[in-house]
Amino acid sequence: MANCPYCSTPVKENYKICNTCGAFLVTLSTETTAHINLLRKKIESDPKDVNLRVELGSLYQKNGLLYEALDEYKIAISIDPNNFDAYSKSALIYLKINDLINAEFQFSSALHIKPDSEESLIGLFRVYYLQNKIIEAIAIGEKVLKIKPESVEFHMLMKNLYKQKGDIEKAFVELQKLEQLVPDNEQVIKEIVQYFTDQNDMEGLTKYYQRMEEMQIEDTKLGMAIGKYYYENGNYNKATEIFNKLLTKEGFTDEIQTMILTYLTFVSFDKNNITEAENFVLKIQEPFDRIDDQSRKKLALILSKIGANKINNNRKEDSIIFFEKALKCEPDNKQYQEILEKTRTEILTKQRNFIRKVLLITCSAVAVCIIVILLWNLTHNRIVINVEPATDLMILTDGKQMKMVNKKIGVYETPKLFIGSHTVDIEKEGYEKWQAKVNLRFGKNTVISASLVPIYGVFQINSQPESADVYLDGMFIGKTPYISENIQAIPHKVELRMPGYQIFTSDISFTSGDTLDLGIIILKNLVGDWKGKIGQDGISYNASFKITINQKNSQIKIKYFHQPKDEITYSGEMDGIISSNDFLADGNVNCKERNVFYWTTTKKRVILKGKISDDWERIEGKYYAEGLGQKDWWVVREK
Repeated sequence: MANCPYCSTPVKENYKICNTCGAFLVTLSTETTAHINLLRKKIESDPKDVNLRVELGSLYQKNGLLYEALDEYKIAISIDPNNFDAYSKSALIYLKINDLINAEFQFSSALHIKPDSEESLIGLFRVYYLQNKIIEAIAIGEKVLKIKPESVEFHMLMKNLYKQKGDIEKAFVELQKLEQLVPDNEQVIKEIVQYFTDQNDMEGLTKYYQRMEEMQIEDTKLGMAIGKYYYENGNYNKATEIFNKLLTKEGFTDEIQTMILTYLTFVSFDKNNITEAENFVLKIQEPFDRIDDQSRKKLALILSKIGANKINNNRKEDSIIFFEKALKCEPDNKQYQEILEKTRTEILTKQRNFIRKVLLITCSAVAVCIIVILLWNLTHNRIVINVEPATDLMILTDGKQMKMVNKKIGVYETPKLFIGSHTVDIEKEGYEKWQAKVNLRFGKNTVISASLVPIYGVFQINSQPESADVYLDGMFIGKTPYISENIQAIPHKVELRMPGYQIFTSDISFTSGDTLDLGIIILKNLVGDWKGKIGQDGISYNASFKITINQKNSQIKIKYFHQPKDEITYSGEMDGIISSNDFLADGNVNCKERNVFYWTTTKKRVILKGKISDDWERIEGKYYAEGLGQKDWWVVREK
């Protein structure tokens, strides 16, 4: 228990006014304080005026002095036990501080006086709901719904109460009402689907599965159940459509994927589409123990039918895999085992006969092959090329890029070429093209050497303002106006940098002897008028504000204006700095505020911290103002 800072006497816990000296222990507006003191004096003159007590209690309640308000309401009730406002208002306070026993008593007392009070009925319903008094809450809730038949909140609460009571049908009626009030609510749709699932109502499930698809609500298990329902009722096209849609979704388990592919196999087979059934069945991952016994037997039958079809079409080797999978689905099936063993034996016999024929033909052909290979090697040789520089080359032989052998740095060998005349072209970025004719002779390779000649060029650039730093490929090379020395004619990246200005970047390339003029580059700064908002739309302090920026290099001065409310205006000048794309301004500006009777002007600190966009047309970041706190902010350049 704390002591009063004015009279040092103990103050009751949660009280904000001293009981001894009457001092306020919290800050209230001047107008509110005056109103409270006025009512106190009136009560001193007439302590049994119930209306004054209730009025003072209401004023305390409005300003967060809840326990002081309760004291006034208690006195009012002691004077007038039939005062509805005192019971009703004290009940709301008890509900707010979670004193549910007193809240229940006070709401009940208020309803005894005014049985049709909407506020008290709703309050007592909330109390019963929080106390988990299901029967009492339902009785009051039904009255509340007559008053507020379109209330989503109360229909939702009544649905929960009926479910707790076990009255599923009434809970479903509330769900139907909720669907009318909030037709696109995902949770409501899911609970309706669960109801139909519990009732095993496939027509209802089918209808609401379509709703869930329209709302893009994912429920793979429900999709499986609907697909099986269509399949079992002979609607193969609809079943195929649902199973294929399920396959495109992500996040389901291997077991679900296996069952989807299994049923797609069933559908295709029952439609007599053997090719499609084969494609699906080969995608089913083993082991097959993820599949229930009945489905596994049917899958084994389909696999054996596909295998038999392969045998009938003289594709015995292809049939093996299907009979092997059929036996994994149904290991005790002797018929599948016999067909598999017989087919393997026939394939093995055929392979042995084929090998005998091949051996006879091979012996005769070997001698011919040796002669052909020897002649080919004598008439096909390589061009060996020694190149400087040795890397990043494009070598063309007879106008074609061939796979080169690079045994060591700077040495390349072509594939074997037929003897005679050939052309070799070598290209490298930044170098002149090298070309030569080469005569390949019988029985040996030909060696040539190539030394590539580099190409150079010059570029020039200026800026406004001048004296910007010039960077070439990330290295500082001078200041504008700038004319380069000879640089190799390969692609380069040129940048202009100056503190407080947008970085300019350009990719350049040129041919031999070129002088590339990039002209005068106008560097963009932040000078000018900017307009934007502080805070997010729909949230306090989202009023527009504007700034005017003057700049010298990276130093800036800002004229600032912001009016978050009609009674508050911030304006003045601030200093700031720009570093790359970082923006920071800080200063004390004039804050003009209106209290109850007059305007005051004080200095308050404002900080603007943010990032400049790549095109230097927008700034956004975090804003802090003394008295307003931290908010998001943004501005764009006014055209």
